[in-house]
Amino acid sequence: MALWQNLLHLSLIHILVAMVPGPNTVIVSHFSAADSRQAGLKAVAGITMGSFAWVTLSLFGVGVVLLEAGEVYRALRIAGAAYLVFVGLRMLWSAWWSTWRLSAASPGKPAQARRSPVLAGLLTNLSNPKSAVFWTSVFVLIMPPHPPAWFMLAAIGIAVGQTALWYSLVALSLSTPLARNGYARLARWMDAVAGIVMLGLGLKLADEVRAEIAARLP
Repeated sequence: MALWQNLLHLSLIHILVAMVPGPNTVIVSHFSAADSRQAGLKAVAGITMGSFAWVTLSLFGVGVVLLEAGEVYRALRIAGAAYLVFVGLRMLWSAWWSTWRLSAASPGKPAQARRSPVLAGLLTNLSNPKSAVFWTSVFVLIMPPHPPAWFMLAAIGIAVGQTALWYSLVALSLSTPLARNGYARLARWMDAVAGIVMLGLGLKLADEVRAEIAARLP
């Protein structure tokens, strides 16, 4: 198979996975609709930096190391689950706080919007060490034996570029006046939904680790 076909397969697999809503989509959507287009794009920048880190580490075999060092991998996933739960609870608090201020006729900006979008995007992406395992699996499928340097650079460029492009489209779509006006009317409910999603993802990740540990017990 020609090397360009391997890169095409990488591109298709990655963009399809990126389109599946997850923590990255939630955090970009939240900043874009709740704060501004600039904040949404800053969150995208953080997510893109996280993707660059995971893809690069995976190319150097970190995903394999994580799978072999099971306890380390589980510890990283627990830390990631804790962060997602923290973000979910923060969003739920923002929803409750917005409701309270609305009832007191004292409008205020959601707490989430005051956080650093870049840091939030970066930590959200890095909170899922499964990314390293995912990329390792993809590279096993598409990486030829002894790939040339340009091929590895192209693989990193495709993953990072598509991450930036897709989530930028999400940010641009949800930061339009129509989307922001809709968010302004339903802010507390959308904050609550986003919080529940992030909380659920964090708890799901934690439960996966719990099940793995339980399965190993005598």
